[in-house]
Order: sequence, then structure tokens, then C-alpha cells
Amino acid sequence: MSDLDTQLIELLADGHFHSGEQLGEALGVSRMAVNKRIDKLTALGLDVFRVSGKGYRLAHQLDLLDHQLIEQELEDPNVPIFAKHITGSTNDDLRGLMETQELAPGTAVIAEMQTAGRGRRGKTWVSPFGSNLYVSIYWPLRHGLNAAVGMSVVVGHAIAKALSPFIEGKVAVKWPNDIYIDNQKVIGILVELEGQVSGEGSAIVGVGANLKMDSNFQGIDQPFTSLNQHAIKPLSRNEWSVLIIQAIRAGLEAHDNVGLSEALEDWPRYDLYYDKPVKILLGQHQYLGVGKGIDETGAFLVQQEDGLKRYFGGEISVRAQN
Repeated sequence: MSDLDTQLIELLADGHFHSGEQLGEALGVSRMAVNKRIDKLTALGLDVFRVSGKGYRLAHQLDLLDHQLIEQELEDPNVPIFAKHITGSTNDDLRGLMETQELAPGTAVIAEMQTAGRGRRGKTWVSPFGSNLYVSIYWPLRHGLNAAVGMSVVVGHAIAKALSPFIEGKVAVKWPNDIYIDNQKVIGILVELEGQVSGEGSAIVGVGANLKMDSNFQGIDQPFTSLNQHAIKPLSRNEWSVLIIQAIRAGLEAHDNVGLSEALEDWPRYDLYYDKPVKILLGQHQYLGVGKGIDETGAFLVQQEDGLKRYFGGEISVRAQN
């Protein structure tokens, strides 16, 4: 996205009408050029009204992310946050930064929209503009890739624990990497690793959080919700972002210092499937049992007819039996 497109979005974000002439003067372009750029924004999914004699306005005011404000409100404001309006994937953007410069642990990339967002097992993460938080955070693995064992579980627990005081309803972790509120998905976590098993490596922790997602949004094949729909008191997107980024960083620090011990102790409180009938989907196979939490490696425990079984991440999927 060009700087002019970014400026145009910022001008329209207030939800008021702006004439083509006003927008052209502000951007230093012709009214025809403004109209073409409006077409580009519409193609990206932004709902722009055009009314003769009034100009252009967004259907809803945008609560845009402010990376400088978010940085200032975090516990360590000196760890940078890089901001994008529209990008392919924040994980890929962060990977590019890692290749060109030395990053502080916790360095983040945030975006208003992703066009190539992805989730676990290669699934597409739906990423509309200006509604949610798409963030990727860098974390060094100084003892190799094995040091990342259980990382997504610890991060999920940290986020769920941080959100709970602000939410009406049950905040739960669906092993290994999703956050649910009242059985509807609200956050997804994707951890990607770089480096060698025996040498130093790094983790990219990507998180997609529905902050103000329209409940009528099309293109999602499972029940979903957004944080503001369940908030005790609605928060701005910047406030939610501070809360979530701080929780991710805290979870990563805890994982470095104490492994999974804190998450293990607290897990039954937040486990979506604890003591509930579940089915494990692995390829063409299905296994039934009762969820029994996690072990010290973050593996999912299921009590089956022939004993207690451990399941690891990767290609398996967990579902409720009903």
C-alpha cells in the first residue's frame, strides 16, 4: 500500500463525508486520482459510500492502530513495534526484519489487514481491514529449536489469563493454539521456528485476535466472536493490543524461565476440553476419549478405553464429541 493510500484511509477514518476536492487537496492529487484510490480501498473490503454533492465516507468510523501509543503503554516501551496498514503476512514481515537486522526480544510487527494471513496446518486466517489485531512477535531460542517445546500452549494460557478479567463469559484455550469465549473462536496463535535444532534459533509468534469483528462477516467456516462483544467495558483496539502483546511477551518470558510449570498448574481452569468428551482427528483416523489436560511437554492428554494417551501438535485436530 502506498503512502497516499495510507493517508486517504486516515482522512476517511473519522466516518464523516469528505469531498473529492478536499481529499485531492490534502493528498496533492486530482479528484480523478482520488476516485481511483477509493476504488482500490473498496476492492480491499472497505465499505466506502459515494454521495453526489457530499463526497466519500466510510460506513463506520475506523479505530486505527497507533503503534507509537501501543509502544508507550507496554511495560518495556523501548522494544519496537513496526506497523503496516496492509501487508501479506506479519510473520513474513518479521522474518524479513530478522534477516536484515538484530532484533530485541519481543519486537513486534502489527497490521490493519493481512492479504495472506495463515493459521495452523496451512489454513487461511481471514484478516479484514481495521477490525482486529494481526501481530507477530520475535523471540530468540538460544538453546536451539527444542527450546520451543510447549511455547504455543504457554502463550495461549498467558493470553487467556490476561483477558479473563475484562470478559463476560468463559475464556478458554483450545489446545494447542486457539482462544475461545463461550465456545466461539476469538484468537488464533501460530508459532513458526527458524534455525537449527542444536544451534541458536528463533521463534515467530503470530497472533490473530478478533477485536471488533462484524458477526455477519462471511468466509469463516466455524463459530467466531470478537472481544468487544463480550467485554465488561468496551476497549479500543489500541487498548486490546497492549493487553494482548504484553501477555504474549510475559508468556514467552515465563516459558524461558520456568517452562510450562505455571501453565500446567493453571491449565484445568482454562482448558476448553478438560474432563469433556473429545475426538482426536488424525488423517483418516478418529479416536474418542475424555480430555485430561496437558503434560510437562505441552502434549494433550486423552483418557481412552485402553489408557491415557498423549497427543502432540502438528497434523492432529481436537473436537468436542457432540
